[in-house]
Amino acid sequence: MRGPIDYIIVNFNKPQFEGKVIEELQRAVEAGTIAVLALSVISHESDGTVKELAIDEDGVLFESLAISDSALIDEDDIREVGELLEPDTAAGLLVIEHLWAKGLKRAIVSTGGVLVAEGRIHPEAANEIEQTEKEDE
Repeated sequence: MRGPIDYIIVNFNKPQFEGKVIEELQRAVEAGTIAVLALSVISHESDGTVKELAIDEDGVLFESLAISDSALIDEDDIREVGELLEPDTAAGLLVIEHLWAKGLKRAIVSTGGVLVAEGRIHPEAANEIEQTEKEDE
């Protein structure tokens, strides 16, 4: 049984990859919170070229993150992400499984529960809701 699987695309203007993102991913993997299923860094060059950047030439990154299926991201995904980007920017495309939710999912299924709907409220939106509530008081 798998936990919920999400993808995120993060745009980086003038990217300066210093390892901070990878370190945080490693912490979450080591804690058993998530599994990294696939990861890609995509650039949109000033001449319009979209390409996947080599992020792990020696294999260390993929070992440390235990990436299970880099084939989940294909050429169509890379092209689609590239179309979202402005020239001279890059994006990270990350596919993760929420391991923390597997036990909860088992408990729900074993007691006859069925998923009816799901969604996500991003922290920025939650802050807006809180501001609106304060203004209404």
